[in-house]
Amino acid sequence: MGTGGLFALSMISPGIALAQAGVDIGFAVPDTTNPFLGWLTSEVKKQAEADGLRLEIADAANSPVRQMEQIENFIAMGVKVIDIMPVDPNNVQDIIARAQAQGVKILVQGTDTGVYDVMMNIDQYNCGEQIAEMAIDWMVKTFSADGTEAGLPEGANAPKVVIIPATDTVDAKNRSDGMRDKLEAWGKANIVVSPTEARSTASGTSVMETLLLQNPDTDVVLTYNADTAMGVNEYIMGQGQVDKARFGLFSGDWSPPVQETIDASAANNAVFRGTIQIVGPVLNGEPVDLPIATFRVIKALTEGQTPYGNWIKDAIAKAGPQG
Repeated sequence: MGTGGLFALSMISPGIALAQAGVDIGFAVPDTTNPFLGWLTSEVKKQAEADGLRLEIADAANSPVRQMEQIENFIAMGVKVIDIMPVDPNNVQDIIARAQAQGVKILVQGTDTGVYDVMMNIDQYNCGEQIAEMAIDWMVKTFSADGTEAGLPEGANAPKVVIIPATDTVDAKNRSDGMRDKLEAWGKANIVVSPTEARSTASGTSVMETLLLQNPDTDVVLTYNADTAMGVNEYIMGQGQVDKARFGLFSGDWSPPVQETIDASAANNAVFRGTIQIVGPVLNGEPVDLPIATFRVIKALTEGQTPYGNWIKDAIAKAGPQG
């Protein structure tokens, strides 16, 4: 047998073993170490198990190739539904169509792949705008001489805002553009856009180290996602020269660990001060939390139903320190 045959067996055999165990749902995500994705997948899996459904989570480690292989395995396993949060939303159209041709229902979350049975996503550009709005409110509160925008320092003394974007997908670019456009329209901050992008805690730490060396007068940082922000927070909290009470960090995506960090910012034990939480959609006239809504949609798809329509728009909300 050639190496190609060995590879095929290595791909299919795990799927066969899992199929015998009766897996109903595949959940394919970019990276479960991301606090938001780790939280969402675990909460949805708990609901599935409580309902007697077997759900398997596939972590692609941010590799589009690996995610394609995982989706292929789910198809081979004969699952009823695959929930896909694509690493690259531009390369999954063919495999989604193949899955559908074999009777697998597809839920796409977080983006628009153009091919799906149900899509759940948010307005990413508006998410970016709201991240910037939180930063603006904090800057006025922190740096204004009289508590109004008119009291902010101007020119070279205006607050310096560093944006750490991500533009590798349309959705990431839209969110990053929303942050930048809102700040530019506001016109009361000096903006620096990082030439190096980041999506993870580790990259957030390393990118922030370089940025702070180049911009020691940074007052505010906006990041594409909370994973990056957690890395930035970790780095800044270790810098003795930074006045933590006058440093603000804002981002998107929510999870309980992220909220705990934001809560700590109330006493300046963290500088991560706000994020955007996906609250969840309105289903049949009722606001539903994201994990619960996700499972309701998945369960309906296992029964071949789409009672909430084919496009479900998630509501978002600003999340600051609680209590």
